[in-house]
Amino acid sequence: MPDPMTLLKADHREAKKMLQELADSREGGARDRLLTELEAALSTHMAIEEELVYPLVANDLDREQAEEAEVEHGLARDGLAKLRELVEAPGFGAAVEMLRAGLQHHIREEETELLPELKAKMEREEWAALGDALAEAKGAGASAGSNGSRMPARSHR
Repeated sequence: MPDPMTLLKADHREAKKMLQELADSREGGARDRLLTELEAALSTHMAIEEELVYPLVANDLDREQAEEAEVEHGLARDGLAKLRELVEAPGFGAAVEMLRAGLQHHIREEETELLPELKAKMEREEWAALGDALAEAKGAGASAGSNGSRMPARSHR
């Protein structure tokens, strides 16, 4: 039985790594490819959290915490859209930093507040069932890749 926090933290670390690679990228095909990978990874991760984690947060903790997390996901989606608009523009680096700052805030809240509080409120069996559901969703999200992670298999530069 996989631990939900471990699974989600692994996705967070991978997203941070992808953002750093994007920040370091130059205009052209590599930047576009990295952005496409980040868009896919974050979209899948956010959809799984919204489907499996945030309803539990709303029920077991506080509806406002769940709503805030969903608002932050909306801001991340807006940030990704802005990156796509600016992929070849001089303001791209600033847009990456804005997205990175928002995601760092969101990740910190999830990892230090939301998930630990949720775990404390749930029965051990419920927490284990959440881990199983996340692993299953991650497996479905990674079915096109071979790395077993919810983040898509990535090609290396």
